Amino acid sequence: MLISTDALPKHIEPAVNWVSGLIGAGLDRRVAGYEQQERVNPLLGSHFREHFALEFALASARRRRKSTGRLPKGEEYHPLYSFLIPAHRIHSALPANVRAPFEGRLHQAIHSANGLRPFAYEITMATHFMQQGWDVEFVDYAGGGRFDLLARRDGAEVEIECKTTSGDTGRKIHRQEANRLSDLLLTIAKETAEVSGCHRILITVPDRLGKSVQELEGVASLTVSAVRNRSSASSRLAQVDYTFDGAAQWPEPDDPNMLEFFEKRFGIQNATLMFLGRPNHSVVAIMIRSAKPDNVVKAISTEAKEAADQCSGTRPALVAVHLIDEISRSDLHTMLKTSNGLHTITHAVFKDGKRRHVDSIAFTVPQAMRSDGCGAKWLSGNVIRLDNPEPLFPDVPVRSIFRSLQ
Repeated sequence: MLISTDALPKHIEPAVNWVSGLIGAGLDRRVAGYEQQERVNPLLGSHFREHFALEFALASARRRRKSTGRLPKGEEYHPLYSFLIPAHRIHSALPANVRAPFEGRLHQAIHSANGLRPFAYEITMATHFMQQGWDVEFVDYAGGGRFDLLARRDGAEVEIECKTTSGDTGRKIHRQEANRLSDLLLTIAKETAEVSGCHRILITVPDRLGKSVQELEGVASLTVSAVRNRSSASSRLAQVDYTFDGAAQWPEPDDPNMLEFFEKRFGIQNATLMFLGRPNHSVVAIMIRSAKPDNVVKAISTEAKEAADQCSGTRPALVAVHLIDEISRSDLHTMLKTSNGLHTITHAVFKDGKRRHVDSIAFTVPQAMRSDGCGAKWLSGNVIRLDNPEPLFPDVPVRSIFRSLQ
């Protein structure tokens, strides 16, 4: 399959109509459920809108069209339309026996924990290959293999397996549970902020922060006890330590150094931090952490190895791993040249000469809008490609698929 990747405004409406006919009603119900949770706990809003950005954009576009008769424009909708147009064209070009599994994947996506993001990433990768003249087959949906895509060009074949990460991958404290707990702590935080000065509350859970209402309410109750007694409290659920820093200077909530300041005060980095305060009067900093370390690199390494093992081993393969965090080009360049977690992940995949069929691992980051200044716009993202030093198929042009970050 080789579709056109050029798009005009007139192509948006048919794509929205297509996806609406398949999953519109179900997606609207899911987004409405998130919005209801957001009304109860506003702290969850940013999490849902970041994690399910495509779902919120599509639900919003459908509502706007229903009320105005027109689809909305604006940069917040560009990622949605850039996903829907090629997805619609791919669906139309699929063999009849592959369309049903493809549609099933869409239905499954709106009910899954990660939503549309993994499916959209497959479409993004397929589109990228097609832009460079590769004929792409959706092997997984056709039942021809366990990997996602098979690309062919000039007699060469490349297998592609796509994986996406989330901000919670390998972490003991998941953002949604942290926000739910924060909502339960709001009353005691407001009460504490009435007292002038800097207040620090450290909540340490023994392993993972629980998901059940009972566990979160138990941690909240323990926190209330520690704060009101201006001391520490512990149970099987958590250890809570309250510290009053007096009238020491602290940054205001809009200060960019707020995070660094409180990480130093707590003596802990890379934990979940929340703040509530009154300007020039008080600040309450709540840190939630686990007694056990996060295993982000280990978790992504496991996913990357599983992705590699889904390929057949009979052709060169590319593993594409999408990272949720935005990373600047300069930072990516530094990461390419210095030892870091991405190199550790790649080493885990290629260690001891294993998985030699995998030619490269491409680590991609969120795309940004680009423009030629004359009206044409497109989404493009930076990539770090780390190569197998001893590939089983060295003469296949896998490494030409992504421009090297120099």
